[in-house]
Amino acid sequence: MTVDQNTLRRRGVGLIAHDPARGYGGYTLYTPITSAGEIHLVDIEGRPVHTWHSPHPPGRQAQLLPNGNLFYAAKDTASPTLFPIWDVYHGGIFQELAPDSTVIREARHPFHHHDASLLRNGNLIVTVVEPLDPADAARIRGGIPGSEAPGGVIYGDVVYELTWEGEEVWRWAAIDHLDPEEFPLNPHFAREHWPMANTVNERADGSLVVGFRSASSTVAVDRADGSVLWHIGPDVLAQQHHPHELADGNILVFDNGTYRETTSVPYSRVLELDPHTGKQVWSYEDNPPQNFYSPYMSSAQRLPNGNTFIAEGSFGRLFEVTPGGDVVWEFVVPQFRSFGEGVGLESSAGAQNSVFRAHRYSADQLPWL
Repeated sequence: MTVDQNTLRRRGVGLIAHDPARGYGGYTLYTPITSAGEIHLVDIEGRPVHTWHSPHPPGRQAQLLPNGNLFYAAKDTASPTLFPIWDVYHGGIFQELAPDSTVIREARHPFHHHDASLLRNGNLIVTVVEPLDPADAARIRGGIPGSEAPGGVIYGDVVYELTWEGEEVWRWAAIDHLDPEEFPLNPHFAREHWPMANTVNERADGSLVVGFRSASSTVAVDRADGSVLWHIGPDVLAQQHHPHELADGNILVFDNGTYRETTSVPYSRVLELDPHTGKQVWSYEDNPPQNFYSPYMSSAQRLPNGNTFIAEGSFGRLFEVTPGGDVVWEFVVPQFRSFGEGVGLESSAGAQNSVFRAHRYSADQLPWL
C-alpha cells in the first residue's frame, strides 16, 4: 500500500466524531485558504451540500449574510506587492454572491488585508495599510531589526468604512490613536507592518472591535471620535484572532498562543473575556494543552445552545465543544492544495487544508437550501 506523505491527510479527513445528543447541529461553512475560489457548505454529518465558485482565490474567508447570500472576501492577484508576505494575506475584492454564485455586487480596495465585514447600515468595514511617514515610523518599537519593507517603509493599519460604490465615509488610523510605546511589535515579527490588524467587526453600540496580531492586542474603537474604549494586551493574549462581542458584552477570541510569555510550550485556547478587565469568564484548552494549537489564523463562535464552534485554522480542524469542554463534533477539511497554486503566488512545498475562519449556521439561515 502506498503511504500518503501528507501528515495531516494521513490522520483522516471529513467527519471524525459526532455526538448528536449534545451537538448544536446545522451546517458548516468553510473556505480553504489555498482554494482557487471554492467555498464549501457541509451538513452535520460532514456531507457536502453546496459549493460557491468565485473566479478569485480567497483573500481570507466567507460568511453568510442575513438574506441568505454569501459575503466573500477575495484576493486581487493583480494588485501591487508591498512586501513579500503581503501576497499571502492581502485581499482587495469584496463580493456578495447569490446561492448560484452570481455576483450581486462587488467593491475593491488595493491595500485591503485580512478582515472585512458588513456593518448594520450595509456598508463595508475593512482593514487596509498605508505607509507611515518617516517620523511616525521611527516611533514604532519592537520587531526584528532591519526588517522594514523595501525602502525602509513601515506600513500602518487603517480601518475604512466603505460604501459598495467604493466611497470612503469613515477612516481610523492606528498611528493617530495608539501609542507605539504601548503597542510594540512582538520581537519575532517583521517591522514592515504595524500592528498588523487581523480582525474588525461591529459591537452592539456601534463601536468596533479591532485585533492586532503582531502586538497581541485587541481594542474597542469609539466611532464618534476614534478613541480607544478598552484595551486587552499581551499580558492576556498571544497573536490572537477573531475577537468579537457576544450578546452579553463579553469578548470571545481565539488565542493562538505563539510566543506566549508565560509558557515554553505553545498551545492555543479560546477565551471569553470581560473586555473592561481582561479577566477570563470562560476558556477552552485541550488536555494536554499542546494537543490544540494553531500558530496562525483560526476563529471561535458561540452557538445558540451554549456550545462553542472552533476552527483550528492552521490544520483545517473544525470542532464543537460544550461549556464543560467536551468535544461533540469534529471535522477535518478534506481539500488539500499547495498555497499559491494557480493564484499567482509561489507554491509552498506541500499541500495544506488551512482555513482563516469557519462558521456554523442553522437551517433557517439557509432558506434556499
